[in-house]
Amino acid sequence: MLKIDNISFAYGENTILKDFSLDIAQNEKIWLYGESGCGKTTLLKLILGLLKPQKGSVINITGAKPSVVFQEDRLLPFKTALQNILLVKDDPQKAIENLSALGLSDYINAPVSELSGGMCRRVAIARALTADFDFLVLDEPFTGLDKENIQKAVEQILRVAQGKTIILVTHSKEEAELLDATQIKL
Repeated sequence: MLKIDNISFAYGENTILKDFSLDIAQNEKIWLYGESGCGKTTLLKLILGLLKPQKGSVINITGAKPSVVFQEDRLLPFKTALQNILLVKDDPQKAIENLSALGLSDYINAPVSELSGGMCRRVAIARALTADFDFLVLDEPFTGLDKENIQKAVEQILRVAQGKTIILVTHSKEEAELLDATQIKL
């Protein structure tokens, strides 16, 4: 599905990735881990095409469509939880199902500006799960969530992304184990 071939990337004189290669198959769950600043988020941006490798290539062999939970929630504060999700796919039923599964059924029409940080995080997860996608990119997806809400999120991610590829970045081995992801050290 994705072929990362001998890529290198630097910010100025600071080399982040050097000659890194990885093949990611359909229905594979991988956990990218390593020290802060080792290039995990940069690699995700390269995979998504938000950055271009300075050497090597990232090839989306099958033309697979991604959906993403970024480190930041990236929600519009003047819109409701539901309206934020409908921006990626006009499917209110699917959006409401995802919000409800993440414990937000009472906040579907609440403005995002009135939600807590953890609630906004769950809206961002619901948005990613509502989009049409072939692979799911999760960059520290459970930041600000307690164990109960992490469990709800994991269950919904595994349900919606069944048969699809998941690429996870997290500092938590427990979170990676909940998603049953294979470790890839950067």
